[in-house]
Amino acid sequence: MKRRKWSLLSVAVALSILVSALAACGPTPEPQVIEKVVEETVIVEGTPQVIEKVVTEVVEVEKVVTTIVEKEVTPTPQPTPSGPVEMRVGTTFILDTTNINVSWTSWGIWRLIYDSIIETAELGVYRPGIAEEWSVSDDGLTWTLKIREGLTFHDGTPLTAKDVAWSLQWMIDVGNDSLSYLWWNFEDIQAPDDTTLQITTGTPVGNMEYLLFWAFIIPENVWGQFDNYDDMSAFSGIEAMVGSGPFKVTDYVQDEYLILEANEDYWEGKPAIDKLVFQQYATEDAMVQALLAGEVDVVELVPGTAVPTLLTADNIKVEVMQGHALDTLAINSHEDGTQPDSLNDPIVRKAIEYAIDRQKLIDVAYLGYAEPGKTMIAPSLTDWHNPNIDYISFDLDEANRILDEAGYVDSDGDGIREWSDGTPLEYRLMATEGATYARMLEIISDGLEQAGISAPPTLLDFDSQAALAYDFDFDMNVWYWGMDIDPDFGMVIFKCSEREGWGWNPNGYCDEHFEELYVAQATETDFEKRQAIIFEAQEQIYNDRPWIVLLYPKNISAYRTDRFTGFRPEAKYLLGKWSLLNAEPVY
Repeated sequence: MKRRKWSLLSVAVALSILVSALAACGPTPEPQVIEKVVEETVIVEGTPQVIEKVVTEVVEVEKVVTTIVEKEVTPTPQPTPSGPVEMRVGTTFILDTTNINVSWTSWGIWRLIYDSIIETAELGVYRPGIAEEWSVSDDGLTWTLKIREGLTFHDGTPLTAKDVAWSLQWMIDVGNDSLSYLWWNFEDIQAPDDTTLQITTGTPVGNMEYLLFWAFIIPENVWGQFDNYDDMSAFSGIEAMVGSGPFKVTDYVQDEYLILEANEDYWEGKPAIDKLVFQQYATEDAMVQALLAGEVDVVELVPGTAVPTLLTADNIKVEVMQGHALDTLAINSHEDGTQPDSLNDPIVRKAIEYAIDRQKLIDVAYLGYAEPGKTMIAPSLTDWHNPNIDYISFDLDEANRILDEAGYVDSDGDGIREWSDGTPLEYRLMATEGATYARMLEIISDGLEQAGISAPPTLLDFDSQAALAYDFDFDMNVWYWGMDIDPDFGMVIFKCSEREGWGWNPNGYCDEHFEELYVAQATETDFEKRQAIIFEAQEQIYNDRPWIVLLYPKNISAYRTDRFTGFRPEAKYLLGKWSLLNAEPVY
């Protein structure tokens, strides 16, 4: 279409002559003049043209003159950043290591650096990752995945299906501490060509998308030099952090900051954020103050105590989301643990739960931003959460009654009950240092004291707490679990094999029947049958109490609306890969 110039479209003059009888009645009056101006802007369909239309009407009683002038105007261009877009994230913890193969935390950051075979969008909704599509054979044993073409690692090395096959097999053979347990059923991994990946399993699996969601792709030219776990686990530094994800690492100082820069060749397109800076703060309060002062743009884990202040602050949006996280009270269940024998008594464990005021924990520690905990599978997993299980309500009278009946009495009047051999019910109670857990331990300790159980609170840095937990040198341990989008992880935490090394089982629980349930659910492809197995597993953990699930905390994030927009809170994690890739700067 040719571009249109200024033009006069039409001039219409309409004259009406008064009847002669009126003309004879006297002199002609001065005509009344009314002028009306209407401006209208329209878009010409099918073109980028914007037309500004000005209509002027002049009315003189007998005469109406209408003039329409139509002209083209240039649309106002959308604003663009004047320089690189930088997002600063406030946190109290960044990474436990620079080696993803020995990492146990910080999965949100790893997902920005590394790609998975399959990704997620909204919470629990799978979407293609570097695999565009996938299918399974009729016998349920062979999975075929189409890998995208033109992929590269951050160092420019091509990434093909053969690299995916090598990466997955290497993590199984050499070892990825925290993930290799997932692929125990994988018998063969092949790449017949550069875009085809084939995985053969020993038995059908009902959650392959989940298993491949955790299959991070690492480059052979970085990790192929290691053929044993000991040498591999000693490898660290920025040179170990080469992936193919939307961001690449440019600088890292432990306990201070991590700097990521956008991957311009990313297969989903270059992120709108050029630089992502994670800034570590010593306390939650300092982190929140940094957000208020504009020193950071986003805080992903906001303590509930800070929410009232943030809700009234200018240019700050608070997102309250229900993820899969749990706050649990782990009770040492290892047969060789250092816990007193009395703590192995089911009656004592049940009394402990009666003495815990969950609602007070919610009100005081989280200011209402949590739900009472029931089972290790959170309600946000919908169909996998067993709705028939309810928590034991706070009831000090019942706690004291069942301890009395079991013969735990305070024989010396010091306020602490004794076991049958005279050993007092005195237990070690620990948690990670921080204001939230300090409040929680105080409430738990106070409730137990009223039931005749002594459990003075101890706050530790995470490394010290974890060391005691994995040595099974503790009695009770309040621990935050991020959990996962599939119930498999909620069960693996109680597997016997995960007690070894720094596995996923720092509570020490081990039970043969539970092992059978884990394998059964992992190999069941019928949804209702798998659901029934997972429901039974939840009942067993609930009754045995290696854990007491205290709370389901809300996932609270906050960001500056004068800096960024476009986050996807339906992902339940504001800085999850999918949400972050939708974020844009505010100009």
